[in-house]
Amino acid sequence: MNAASAIGIGLVGYGHWGPNHARIFNGHPDSRVVAVADRDEGRLRAAENVIPFVSTMQDHRALLDHPEVDAVVIATPLTTHYGLVKEALQAGKDVLVEKPICYTAREAQDLCDLADQHDRILMCGHIFLFNAGINRLRQYIQDGTLGRVYYMAATRTNLGPLRTDANALYDLASHDISIFHYLLDSRPIEGSAWGETFLQHEVEDVVFACLEYPGQLLCHVQASWLNPRKERTLVVVGDKKMAVWDDMQPLESIRLYDKGLMRQPHYDSFGQFQLVLRDADVLIPKLPAVEPLKAQDLHFLECVRERKQPISDGAFSCDVVKALEALQRSLHRGGSRQRVDDGTRRHSVRTEPVAAAETR
Repeated sequence: MNAASAIGIGLVGYGHWGPNHARIFNGHPDSRVVAVADRDEGRLRAAENVIPFVSTMQDHRALLDHPEVDAVVIATPLTTHYGLVKEALQAGKDVLVEKPICYTAREAQDLCDLADQHDRILMCGHIFLFNAGINRLRQYIQDGTLGRVYYMAATRTNLGPLRTDANALYDLASHDISIFHYLLDSRPIEGSAWGETFLQHEVEDVVFACLEYPGQLLCHVQASWLNPRKERTLVVVGDKKMAVWDDMQPLESIRLYDKGLMRQPHYDSFGQFQLVLRDADVLIPKLPAVEPLKAQDLHFLECVRERKQPISDGAFSCDVVKALEALQRSLHRGGSRQRVDDGTRRHSVRTEPVAAAETR
């Protein structure tokens, strides 16, 4: 790649996310989309209508052989991630893949090792790491505004859309697990989860999961495709202050509550409580207007150009999968607590060949 030239992007999968990636990369002077692969001819025609001078193909291997493709963006179903990322890295391409990086930690570690061997950038699209509200929460935790964090509670629900390649844990809760890891700069010790397959056979569409982090810190997430309300919220409770993030309120997504409990310095009688409520102001901070997907994709370009480590690199993404694996084991074992380990245990998952990429 010529240092003075635009980075050539190849998109594998032109479904829901592919056109958005194309818009962002083609709108930046340091990059251009030169090739799109999708096994649906209709999606390829759609790409040709909006992307100037793009090459289209149904076989992703033709995209990997394209002489102008420097980096590959993979926006296909989870079942195809491991094979496609592996092939792209072996072809010498930098890779941005949608979340989660793959099903198992062993596969994720294999991809990390392969990226290191080929000196390639490997990044996973954990998009909420680039959300302005989440980054403000991270600031509040790091600068001590919230004090010691006791627990976090996330809700991610909607009525559909249903997926067959991943359950609600891998599809929805993976977002919140990446947020927990990012906010805390920590990794969980144990996890437990309960879920049910109301709508599809062997695909949990409702999951309640809990992770325990060091210091007795609990993080809970409710993930569901079967709910009348679309909700994307996170409550963070500290011993000094509390915060609520609501992604459905983009202009005012953060509320900082000066609420908590205070210890009484003395008692007038034996029956008085040791703790009293503190209920003061609510702050709604002004946040920058940032499109998270654009911030994510431009970060990928920066990492490719400067050969720097992404925020959501392979190691970070592998840690998310380790937590997902522990929670999936718990789902299969009646909600029992499971250690978040090195991913050497495997659970049964559905996989499919990746001879041709499909749309996500």
